[in-house]
Amino acid sequence: MTRNTRENPAPTTPDTVPQGCYWFTDPDGTLCLATGCMARIQDPDAQCLCDKLAARLDRLTKKLRDLKEQQKYADVWWQALSSVVRAHPDGQSILTTTRNLTGR
Repeated sequence: MTRNTRENPAPTTPDTVPQGCYWFTDPDGTLCLATGCMARIQDPDAQCLCDKLAARLDRLTKKLRDLKEQQKYADVWWQALSSVVRAHPDGQSILTTTRNLTGR
């Protein structure tokens, strides 16, 4: 079960306050929400947006950049391999056999 939700509030002490929005149980047993984003201030049941969207965008942008770089590297190897096979005297036979073996 995920922590920091209404169903599973975060155990907190002054030294362990979570970042952003979090649910906690008051010493008198009252369930409370400490809001850190405008979305939750307006609606306690809304999805918490505490700096998560910007951080997620940064991570995904980096991942996309890394994947593009990997694809570029793979494309260079694919082009090199393809040109060697095409230049080979039995190139067409190699391609036909490969397609038959891979089912493509």
